[in-house]
Amino acid sequence: MVQEPVLCPAILLSDLVVREKGTEKLSLVNSFGQLRLPRFPFPTPPFFITVWLTHLRGRVPRLDIATRVEDPQSGHVLASASGQIQFPPDAPPFEEQTVLDLPIPMPPFLVPQPAVYWIVILVNNEKVGQRPLPILPVHAEASASP
Repeated sequence: MVQEPVLCPAILLSDLVVREKGTEKLSLVNSFGQLRLPRFPFPTPPFFITVWLTHLRGRVPRLDIATRVEDPQSGHVLASASGQIQFPPDAPPFEEQTVLDLPIPMPPFLVPQPAVYWIVILVNNEKVGQRPLPILPVHAEASASP
């Protein structure tokens, strides 16, 4: 039987992620779909990439997760963050419908110019998802005359 790959149904961006003790619920604080920076090149603020993973089956000893911010024109990786999740040997097997929510902190990185960059998610070195990340200049608000 051939196992289908892990799926990534959501990639969410936010300034902060809080996991509630007991219920394990996540609160995403200041979620966003784009970044606006005052000039270029300029460093981003730190933020979180929260990834939902599903379609895991059976016993999984560990998952290697990597997130990358890529320039689609050059393939250059502006930033990456990675980690490994180890599951105890006595952990119950995953059911196909199980969804893991994994907040991954992304440190600041230098953005050379405004563009639509891509966030790419890798699990065990396999690409499982991606989404655009527009990084644009801040538009100065027209000041009102008194």
